[in-house]
Amino acid sequence: MIAALPGVAWAQPTTPTASGAPKTAGSERRNDALEDVDLLRLLDVEVSTATKTLETLDDAPAIMTAITAEEIQRWGYQSVGEVLEHVVGFYLIDDHILPNAGVQGMTGGLGAESGGIKVMINGRSTAFRTTSGNWLGTELIPLSAIKQIEIVRGPASALYGADAFLGVVNIITLDPEDIPFVDGTVQVGVTKDHPSGRVDAVGGTFTDRFHMMLTAAGELDDRSGLQMPGESPAPRIPPYHAGRLDAQNLERMSGVVGGRIGYRHPERGHHLVLSAYWSGLRRGGDFAQWAQLTGGKDSFGRASGTVVSLQQRRVAVDGLLQVNRELGFAVQGMYFQGGVLPDDRVDVAGGWYYIERRMAYRGVDASVEARWVPWDRFNVILNLESIYDNEDLPSFRRVSKLTGQSFGSPERERLSAELVDIGALLSANLKVLDPWLKLTGGLRYDHHSKYGNQLTGRFGATSHLGKTVVAKLLYGSAFKAPSPYLLFAEPLVPGDVIGNEDLSPQLIHTMDAELTWRPATWLSASTGVSYSILNDKAEFVPRGINQTAQNVASQKSLLWSTRADVRKGDAFGGYASFEAVHSTRDTGQVGYQAELVGSSMVAYPSWTARAGAYVKLPSPRSVPLELSTQGILVGPRRSAEASTLEAGGAFELPTYVRWNASLVARDLWLIPGHETTVAVRAKNILGATGPDPGFSGFEYPLSPREIFLELRHRY
Repeated sequence: MIAALPGVAWAQPTTPTASGAPKTAGSERRNDALEDVDLLRLLDVEVSTATKTLETLDDAPAIMTAITAEEIQRWGYQSVGEVLEHVVGFYLIDDHILPNAGVQGMTGGLGAESGGIKVMINGRSTAFRTTSGNWLGTELIPLSAIKQIEIVRGPASALYGADAFLGVVNIITLDPEDIPFVDGTVQVGVTKDHPSGRVDAVGGTFTDRFHMMLTAAGELDDRSGLQMPGESPAPRIPPYHAGRLDAQNLERMSGVVGGRIGYRHPERGHHLVLSAYWSGLRRGGDFAQWAQLTGGKDSFGRASGTVVSLQQRRVAVDGLLQVNRELGFAVQGMYFQGGVLPDDRVDVAGGWYYIERRMAYRGVDASVEARWVPWDRFNVILNLESIYDNEDLPSFRRVSKLTGQSFGSPERERLSAELVDIGALLSANLKVLDPWLKLTGGLRYDHHSKYGNQLTGRFGATSHLGKTVVAKLLYGSAFKAPSPYLLFAEPLVPGDVIGNEDLSPQLIHTMDAELTWRPATWLSASTGVSYSILNDKAEFVPRGINQTAQNVASQKSLLWSTRADVRKGDAFGGYASFEAVHSTRDTGQVGYQAELVGSSMVAYPSWTARAGAYVKLPSPRSVPLELSTQGILVGPRRSAEASTLEAGGAFELPTYVRWNASLVARDLWLIPGHETTVAVRAKNILGATGPDPGFSGFEYPLSPREIFLELRHRY
């Protein structure tokens, strides 16, 4: 029988639980994060993102990482973005508004907002459609609602459509049996001498047939005081703040509220789930692309500063009808809507006016899927999907700070564009000689209203070579339609971005090979290579006075990565990883500008090392204490094109190290039957400042040191 669980068409991962701890309605709930599991069971956690069928990580035909709820709690991650920072093959550039995730040497450039990857909750896209960007902070999802995060590195358009370009991040929420009555976390701390706080909660109930879950999270933080990096060649600072280097407006507010209600048939596997999310963010923009260090007061004592304020909402329904053991049908539908909030404003370097942006979208994403399993070694999936996206073309109004009156022509805000994509997928998985050889293959055809017909595919083989070695050989291709922002953007100020409606879709082809060696249940090591060719890369690049959306020819990237894991239950464990990237670009330019920019990889580190360890400490009164620590050593990064041109030549940003640590006291049964966890955590203990590469003539400082106290209580 195929598992029927909320939000996923066919199967949702189920983390193994300790023997003797059944989860049934009315039984006492346990904290799975504390169960004593060895490395083998941790690595054999089941996933579904690679093929839309339930399988172990070893069997999944993808270069894949699964981050469990246990690991999120152990390492003290505060967002999905922090999770990705510690995953091999990913690198995040934080502009203190929305992070920009690069994968395998490839970054999205100015305003990309991690749009090169597809972020999903239970298989449903969470993108801010206008930019195709992904929110990776507290505003994305409460961490307490997450069962695990499945990360696929490499193209996956053949399964998930156009936005599954450089990778996929699929967030799997709690199974009905895992939903606690109440599980809440409060964090109080200090960030850059400013108080900070976060709350995160989930709660609900379940029976054999029905379940309900409510979840919410919020963040209030302030990074003001960070310094403009000295490597920045050409920041645009207003005259009334000339000579200033410190940011005065880096306040951060995030919020998300979600709910889910569902029915399932315990014997047949049918289910029907209704879910809804609202999320919003507000960011101080002292490092925004339009002008920098605008926060505070202008020369006349009036309040100034850029504020980026956005929101989005989604309502989805997911249903599964299991006809018999061999055949099932799933239907999914989602309405999405988003745009700017009323307090959004862009301050400019001139200082006598600010800009109100107009940006909104709404649409529907619907699919029907059939799965046929004639026998346990073979399955076929057929999926039909349609996405309708109605975009209000980006527009703006200028508002005088003196009079508060708007001026200029707002006619364009009445214009809109309709983008439609209809896709069909056929995927199959066959265990030829179990466990010696498993084959997977899939093709997806898309008809896009602007880009016509697109065909993508994926093929792979996985093999257990004896009892200790697993080998994977994979190929995947993907296409990405340029975002509405790339197509239709209007420059707010001189030097800003301008769209290009003549862009071509981006295309990528990737080959992967990976070997995993597991000589003992407590030890594992893996190594692999990935080679990618990206054609018609689309991003904003300096052309004349503005940064214009262009297809900047091609990029080739070769990644080698390796990782080792050691784990002895809750007693101690750790990991270490290293990756090196060699990437070249053909920008299609000629002459002096081509000589300055060159063909080398930009913005992405040439190598990165990561490591983490934890140990259970002896403690009085049998209170379990755990000490954990993580570090990232980031190699040199070459300046992006805008900074290179402004500086008159390319330059390298120096190596840096970020180090985090936590001391956690678990199993504090302060209230009988209700578990409490207390932790002291510190981020960026060494106070590394970076900088990280920027794409608009200046560089970004790293997020500052943060120390906080965490209290988690579970009913």
